Amino acid sequence: MNETLLQSLYDLTDLIARKSITERFHFIQECGLSHSQMMSLFFLQCNQLASMKDLADHLGVSSPAVSQMVEKLVRADLVKRIDNPNDRRGKLLELTKNGNAMVSQAKIAHHQWIQAITETIQPEEVPLVEKSIQILLSKQSLLQTIINKSYRKGDI
Repeated sequence: MNETLLQSLYDLTDLIARKSITERFHFIQECGLSHSQMMSLFFLQCNQLASMKDLADHLGVSSPAVSQMVEKLVRADLVKRIDNPNDRRGKLLELTKNGNAMVSQAKIAHHQWIQAITETIQPEEVPLVEKSIQILLSKQSLLQTIINKSYRKGDI
């Protein structure tokens, strides 16, 4: 294994994680939301019409805790509850127009520093950077496929 490459990847992932956490923290503070509330909005954007249990499982918290948090999001007009057609007692969760807008704004805030870095890349560097990113993404995809196959076979 190339130790220089490994250290460079560690440095890159540390930078991305640090900047990501910092930018997300600032955005969440400005919006007056908790980390769990923002994570719920992101989850609901990707998992439309999720149940309360789905959200509780995703966040790793109890159903009563999710219920209280969802109530705050409903009052803030970020989430709405919808009757579950398969369970009269159950409710499904969906982002409102404001909830979708909040997630979009969070993504923009989160990506601003990446845009700033990208603007400093010289035109002749662009193909090299793009190729490097594509290689990493393809390796991650391959690794995930191997993990999924091992998981299905019971190897993990």
